[in-house]
Amino acid sequence: MHCVKCDYPQKTCLCTWVYPFDSPINIVILQQPKETKHAKNTVKLLNLTLNRLRVLIGESPEDWTEFIKVVSQNPDNFSVCYPDEQSKPLESLTNIKQKQAFFPPEHTVIFIDASWRKALKIWKLNPWMHTLQSWHFSSPPINQYQIRQTTQKNSLSTLESVAYILEYTQGINCDHLYTLFTKMQQVCFMENSRK
Repeated sequence: MHCVKCDYPQKTCLCTWVYPFDSPINIVILQQPKETKHAKNTVKLLNLTLNRLRVLIGESPEDWTEFIKVVSQNPDNFSVCYPDEQSKPLESLTNIKQKQAFFPPEHTVIFIDASWRKALKIWKLNPWMHTLQSWHFSSPPINQYQIRQTTQKNSLSTLESVAYILEYTQGINCDHLYTLFTKMQQVCFMENSRK
């Protein structure tokens, strides 16, 4: 049996730690199809908490034709969080005026939710994203994703990446989101592995 609210098994229900919150900017996550079935994916937690979140599943432009059309009409209203050759470090925005210029209210930040190998594939398949301002992290918080490891430098889970953008550019306190993230790992995976 699954909890009807958080959709986790009732014995590992996370509702106690779910605190929905709003954001001045929009978050769009392009989720690789296999991630939707991955028990450890963090987008599920973002869906429980972040009100201005949209998840689009797929890999190629054909999967997102309507969204791409919207982006093409006002590309300055969109940016993407992906470390490509032209991306700028988020930390290069050192004052409020710069942050407000690049991340004003109603701005939309796009994230790719996939393994690094599959994220690269999605990036290459979607040249429409290459025309947008892209961002990477040069000195992010320490990765707290203990149940899924990566050797990629300065990498964060999708949840941590979204939280870092919200904290750094909007000044939003994401402590509740980090607590939910920690509890998901402890309750759903670490505690069960000790039994």
